[in-house]
Amino acid sequence: MTLSPASLIKRVTLWLLCMVVILLCYGIGKLELLATPRELPLLALDRAIPFLPWTVLLYGTATWACLIAWLLVPNRRDAGRLLAAVTISAAVCMLCFVAFPTTFPRELYPTPAGDAYWLRELAELRESDSPTNCLPSLHVALAWSIGLTAAAWMRRAWARAIPIAWASVVTVTTLTTKQHYLVDIPPGILVGVFAWWSARRLFPRERASPAWMRPPRLELRWPEHQARIAKLRAKVEAHQWSLDEVAWPEGPLPPLDPTLVRLINELIYVEEIAGLNFQVLARASEQDDLRRLYELFALEERRHADGLRQLLALHRAPLRTPGLGNTLVLNEFEKLDPQADGDVYLIAVATPVFETMLDAGTVPFLRDHPALESEWFGDFIARITRDEAAHMAVNWALIREAGARFGWRGGLRFLLNPSIYRGMVAVPFMSLDVYALAHRLGYQFKTLLPSFRKLWRLHRRYTELAGFPLWSVFRLFVLCGALATMVCHLLQRANLLFIRFWTVFTKATDALARALWGPRLLAELELPAAGSLEGRAPLPAAGRAARATSSA
Repeated sequence: MTLSPASLIKRVTLWLLCMVVILLCYGIGKLELLATPRELPLLALDRAIPFLPWTVLLYGTATWACLIAWLLVPNRRDAGRLLAAVTISAAVCMLCFVAFPTTFPRELYPTPAGDAYWLRELAELRESDSPTNCLPSLHVALAWSIGLTAAAWMRRAWARAIPIAWASVVTVTTLTTKQHYLVDIPPGILVGVFAWWSARRLFPRERASPAWMRPPRLELRWPEHQARIAKLRAKVEAHQWSLDEVAWPEGPLPPLDPTLVRLINELIYVEEIAGLNFQVLARASEQDDLRRLYELFALEERRHADGLRQLLALHRAPLRTPGLGNTLVLNEFEKLDPQADGDVYLIAVATPVFETMLDAGTVPFLRDHPALESEWFGDFIARITRDEAAHMAVNWALIREAGARFGWRGGLRFLLNPSIYRGMVAVPFMSLDVYALAHRLGYQFKTLLPSFRKLWRLHRRYTELAGFPLWSVFRLFVLCGALATMVCHLLQRANLLFIRFWTVFTKATDALARALWGPRLLAELELPAAGSLEGRAPLPAAGRAARATSSA
């Protein structure tokens, strides 16, 4: 199996996350929250099992076996099972350590003197780890949860035997290194098997989505929304337009500032992301009017992106690969499932918020920029603005009904969606890619504040949103965005905003995104490849419609 650099980094990151979870749970068990650890009686078998210090080399393989498992995991479902199995094992053992703390009499088995490598390893292990947290053996629980999870994705019988044999060896070494009582072993195995079984239930083979997601049934049930959507569909269909209707001038036009070229490129990918979002929503919609509107919205967003590409072509400017923020979001689409309501409602809530944060402020800024200001470009931007108004109207109706339908209890499970937390990593880079470049060109951060204020207070107008957990997450983003905007505005007024540093920083993150994902991501999403746009004609509306419909 060949791993791309991005996949390798992602797998190593998840392994490190597992290590953090294990250490956190293990550390909590060391706090002696409810009682003082007690020694258990040594059984005759405990005394009969020999003390073999060299077996610490096998005992210590659990960390690296977990890494190997992450490097070999074949797909998302098995990755979810592996992460869940490790987390459940650590969490169950932690509860046992807190409720019934135990300790092992290591003084009966002192580390022998000598220069052998395994003796130094054993001495370091005992020095860094106190003899508490014995029952059940976390080492055994992790070994069996990892071993059983890995064995499940092996195709050949002999291969499936390898992780099971490894888990058995690790189990034995917990006794031969005198780290555990014999009585610690069966509960450890039971915890490992329980974690493996639970992970399989959470990520069943016959369903791509985890158990906490449901079929989306994306529809509008309120009569006033149904009537409004039907009217809006007729209005949107009547106002469909093509790029040929814009009075594009004959090129070439004067060269653009390189920073402006970078900004336009990032906005192209913001529009493409919105188009991909609407494709997912269209596939999840059960009502004809809603599905048709989302199909049209996807075409419109792609049309906006193609129009900006045509703008670059007229100025003989290159089409670049996306920055790190847009790349991380684009890469997320291979993980989204249109048949899972957690993913669908995440998109529905995120789209209007991030269109407001990343699109609404910068598109009018482009319209008024001296290098772009013209009658034909103003017409193009006006068409974009009209399209976006309809997009907002539909999504707010959908979000309001979701808030009323699920409430805070039913909506809590949406917070289990890992795409939310991957998005938290991407959004700061998206914002930096857009606004650092825009500010370098004269953008004023204070123009964002009215939009943030409106979003923050939206639950007063739409009371259904007040208790919807997913909306609360995005209110947090709005708050962070507003605070960052105010700080930047104050620094800007004090001439302390070193914007040149941030634009250079985005060049570094752009290079990182190119190295990790490169043109492969654009090819997978069927987006135009990076390079010169000289002589590239805009894609006809019919061709774009055909492609979007087939992909949906």
